[in-house]
Amino acid sequence: MNIVTLPKNQYMRILNTQEKLRDDLARLQKIVSYIAQDEVSPKYMKKLSKIERGLSLGRGIKFKTKSEIRKLFRSL
Repeated sequence: MNIVTLPKNQYMRILNTQEKLRDDLARLQKIVSYIAQDEVSPKYMKKLSKIERGLSLGRGIKFKTKSEIRKLFRSL
């Protein structure tokens, strides 16, 4: 395991960003379910809730490139 040392302000910025992403994902899930209740498959909603649960538990998804991020969102 590698140890990385970060300044406290950078660490706090990372935590704030994670919290904002968690809130945005929950908001997006609510908006999508409200707008297109009949058009969105339950499988897609299940994937969103699984991602949200993982973020709430402190687990995250690591990306090395932008293409990996695009691939994840396209797979949803």
